[in-house]
Amino acid sequence: MSKIIGVDTANIDSIAGLGTGGGGGGITPVPSTTNSGILLCPTNAGLKDPYSAGELSSYSNPVHMYQISNLTGVVKICQGSYFWGVLLSNGNLYVGGSANASYLGVDSTTATNLVNNGGLALSLSGVSKFTSIGNGIFAIKTNGELWWAGSTNGLLDNTGTGQGTTSSFYGWTRVGSDSDWYDIDAYPQYPVQAIAIKGSAGSRYLYACGPNTNYGTGQGTNSGSILSWTRVKSAASTDLSESFSKISISYASCLAVTDGGKLFSWGENQYGLLGSGNTTDKPYATQVGADEDWTNCWACRFGGFALKSNSTLYMSTSWSAWRIEPSTSSQFTQIGNDQNYQDIALFNTTSSSMNYAVFAKKAGSWYVSANSVSAGSWAGSSYWSGSSEGSWTAINDALTENDITGTIDYVFPFYSVSNNNEPQVMFAVS
Repeated sequence: MSKIIGVDTANIDSIAGLGTGGGGGGITPVPSTTNSGILLCPTNAGLKDPYSAGELSSYSNPVHMYQISNLTGVVKICQGSYFWGVLLSNGNLYVGGSANASYLGVDSTTATNLVNNGGLALSLSGVSKFTSIGNGIFAIKTNGELWWAGSTNGLLDNTGTGQGTTSSFYGWTRVGSDSDWYDIDAYPQYPVQAIAIKGSAGSRYLYACGPNTNYGTGQGTNSGSILSWTRVKSAASTDLSESFSKISISYASCLAVTDGGKLFSWGENQYGLLGSGNTTDKPYATQVGADEDWTNCWACRFGGFALKSNSTLYMSTSWSAWRIEPSTSSQFTQIGNDQNYQDIALFNTTSSSMNYAVFAKKAGSWYVSANSVSAGSWAGSSYWSGSSEGSWTAINDALTENDITGTIDYVFPFYSVSNNNEPQVMFAVS
């Protein structure tokens, strides 16, 4: 029987250390016309987390994009404290990083190579959903099992990880024995909270774990921690009984959509993103308004977004720095009149002016809400052209140096990974 760090690996589809698997090593300059791979659009990029010591060794021009990897078929990119991960449509999960290599769920030789030379390595296969949190990764496999690699400190105890120990575990280990995990999301920095959907069709319930800071776990308290997965509550001692299909968590701020199209929120509400018409924190998960035609949601500390079944987009914050049809009531208000929205990408950090630039996918194409306030301060002169309040600029119209000729499958804004706290954006192109 195979063993790794004392854990049976017989049911793990793939463990890293088998080469890069097409992940690409180091960084390669790309021409002005780019059509595939994972492209980094940097501004004054420096050798900083989560890139390795060798990742940007050849980097010298802050204007041109670089091809970080030649991987295609990307469905999600996530960032942890010292690493980042990429999930492909075939279920392969790749990781790379700059430090704490043992948190990556790969063997020591592969981890050392990633830290020293950059690139991405295959970490786990058969994955349907994943998220990065603090110093670890949660992954839901296609068979509904939940797996974990990383440090358990402050997040999960022996019950939560199924390890039988409170010590950290740096290879992949299964969480418990259930096989009905449906989706998962986590906030990668403090307060290190995670939410998940678990159960069968019609009874997929919300669970949370981590510190109760700002009511982000939906337990009705903002002190202490829940170290095992626990049902989110609708009132004191009352588990939320709705069945859910979508979840999103930011800085202790949570949004969720039910199977029947209701929108729920709870947690930190300093900027009114929870859509309750005020800036008061919500200890329990409660419905937002009375509408039952919501299909998706996205949370960022400075603003919440939600999508309706007719593909119209709504925004809950009134903070003017967003500069896109802002709401003035801390309630979800429609942005414009378009009915072709599909996806949103946000700078999900705790406090930074970089939060204000928003990326939206409309009718198959990606756009950015750039203007002199939200985007011009960090990229206007090098990358993004300005746009008026309430409008969107197509990505290729905003890029002044490098048009993207392929299809943009996924947009991921990294947080705090460059000099002068200027953000970087990754485009997964096929």
